[in-house]
Amino acid sequence: MATPGFAFANPQPSPDDYNEFDPKDVFADSSVVAIQAIEAIPQPRKTPAVMALGDVLSPDSIQAIQNAGKIVFHSVGDTGGIKEPSHQFAVADAMSAEIGTQIFANGRPAFFYHLGDVVYYFGQERYYYDQFYDPYRDYQGPIFAIPGNHDGVLFTGEPVKYSLEPFFNNFCSNAPTKDPSAIGFARTTMTQPGAYFTLNAPFLKIIGLYSNAGETTGVIDDPTTGPAQLTFLEGQLAAAAAQRAQKGAAPFALIIAVHHPPFTVSKSHFPSPDMLAQIDQACVVAKMWPDFVISGHAHLYERYTRTMSADGRQIPYVVAGHGGYLNLSDPRKGKNGVVPQPGIPGNDGKGNQLTLNVFNNTMHGYLRITVDKNSILCESLGVDETTRATSSMDAFTVDLTTHVVATKGAAQASRTRAGDVVRPKSPKAVKAPKAKKRK
Repeated sequence: MATPGFAFANPQPSPDDYNEFDPKDVFADSSVVAIQAIEAIPQPRKTPAVMALGDVLSPDSIQAIQNAGKIVFHSVGDTGGIKEPSHQFAVADAMSAEIGTQIFANGRPAFFYHLGDVVYYFGQERYYYDQFYDPYRDYQGPIFAIPGNHDGVLFTGEPVKYSLEPFFNNFCSNAPTKDPSAIGFARTTMTQPGAYFTLNAPFLKIIGLYSNAGETTGVIDDPTTGPAQLTFLEGQLAAAAAQRAQKGAAPFALIIAVHHPPFTVSKSHFPSPDMLAQIDQACVVAKMWPDFVISGHAHLYERYTRTMSADGRQIPYVVAGHGGYLNLSDPRKGKNGVVPQPGIPGNDGKGNQLTLNVFNNTMHGYLRITVDKNSILCESLGVDETTRATSSMDAFTVDLTTHVVATKGAAQASRTRAGDVVRPKSPKAVKAPKAKKRK
């Protein structure tokens, strides 16, 4: 399935072992104070920062996806399983079970696209074992990622040469290799061109952006980061527009992935209007809008539909930050303590209608996204941590011709009351264990 040099899952499935984690690793650096500052972005390994799924999967696998007439992939962010690793392991096990029981013709997910905050709290190398390699030890496919703020944020005296150094070690290798953090696991490092990059796949193009290390709002371009990422985005949007304009070109969906959400109701996080304005301006210049925007950062599931006043196209904006971090975010309350009411149209502050369709802050879970030449189907699946069974929190489609978003079936748990958060009990308690041996 993989091209030479890459390895994914361990040869034999293995049970969860988070009850044996060293307590110091379970709590990571929760007592350390972060430096909340925008960081310079490491230069991509190559220009343009573009890779193909065929760089990682074998020609036979790519052909099987083409023959199936669709591509399926997983996506979620904010997975780092600190303090209560059971949440992350439950979601990871559910995705691993799904990818391990299907073939591409029947909807096997081709990869996992991580939306950032792979490792808490500072993205340190020592935590990649517990929070990345171990949870996804049985995931039989490649894992791509954009960094989240916790993957890049620093603390005084942190032993790294630059912000995102551990992320680059594990996701941006020149060639697939075994990172020391993987210890006994089979998975090799990923060969992304950089922190921001384009992934080309059958039926699909994902432009992944790095919205930097701030806890509040995301940044694409400012005096510290420099204009390189925004220039990259403008160039990739223009290239996508030219590709679509070619006579006889294969149709594809365009997705933008960025860790900080343009919109969110989370009371613990913030929307990023300035970041959105920069992305919008790049889209206007290129005359190319995304079909779908996915983010993490806020620890819940949300879906918005943005109706553009210029041409009436509808763009879904999904927040999927419920991949395993210990707490789920309550929504901000409005006047008289009222929580947001899904389905009521509002505006995005830029002259376009914005509707919050669904939010769910009761379950950890993940997205399963299916793309063919005509449409995108996004399913938000919650995971029961005791049974590992999945249930639908939301499902919707995007018509790639009419640019209309439609709910598929009845969305479950579309609203919660503030404070009325039911979290499943962990099937295992985190004990005071023996320390894990590290090399």
